[in-house]
Amino acid sequence: MSNKKALFIVHFGTTHDDTRKLTIDKMNKKFAEEFKDYDLFTAYTSRIVLKKLKDRGVIVPTPLKAIEEIIEKGYDEIIVQTSNIIPGIEYENLLNELNKYSDKFKSIKIGKPLLYYIDDYKKCVEALEEVYVPNNKKEALVFVCHGTDSPLATSYSMIEYIFDDHGHENVFVVCTKAYPLMDTLIRKLKKAGIEEVRLAPFMFVAGEHAKNDMAIDYKNELEENGFKVNDVILTGLGEFDGIIDIFYNHLKLAIEKDDEDIAVFKKNYTEKYL
Repeated sequence: MSNKKALFIVHFGTTHDDTRKLTIDKMNKKFAEEFKDYDLFTAYTSRIVLKKLKDRGVIVPTPLKAIEEIIEKGYDEIIVQTSNIIPGIEYENLLNELNKYSDKFKSIKIGKPLLYYIDDYKKCVEALEEVYVPNNKKEALVFVCHGTDSPLATSYSMIEYIFDDHGHENVFVVCTKAYPLMDTLIRKLKKAGIEEVRLAPFMFVAGEHAKNDMAIDYKNELEENGFKVNDVILTGLGEFDGIIDIFYNHLKLAIEKDDEDIAVFKKNYTEKYL
């Protein structure tokens, strides 16, 4: 008897149908097509999003509910991919929930979030630079990130660093929570002699934060501080094929080999770069 295999894709979620179709649905469709031997299950992690959807009569399961359904239906193998940007609190919570049920599956393979390896940052630059980065050095591209209370908040500053390393010194990052906040961004823009700005979300979906925090609050605050905001781009990262490919390659890597111990990763990294 052949094993029943489940493909489980987990998103933070969104209440905005327009961006959901272009990002979440796109990723789900691509993965379902690529992993034809697996049955697709999905879930959202955001309690706020889940409640708002439920109030509209739309029921999306939490990861825990989806895992229980997968077990009840008798699946032996499960492969898991999230659309998380960094391996922060949401990702850690998912790993903990999966770990509770590890004895229920013959095999669990979990792909990393978007930004995990150094090469992931470089691939993000390659996917976005031609579309987003201004040629005018007096104009800045500002990526608006969600931010996190996790120590992994440093990942967001790393985005800016890698863009700079690729010759794009007019790319900056600001977070809706945690460092760097708007006051830090404004100081850096002024120090760099920036006069104009274009805003874009560094989020998988262009939902609530993009349409409100970025397109209204951040735009107004930048203009009040003397910057001309030329463009507010409402495009989620999930709309870019190059970004989806990073997630896809992470899951493929997880399937092809056992999950890499962090000590092994450090050893390999040290041998490669030192």
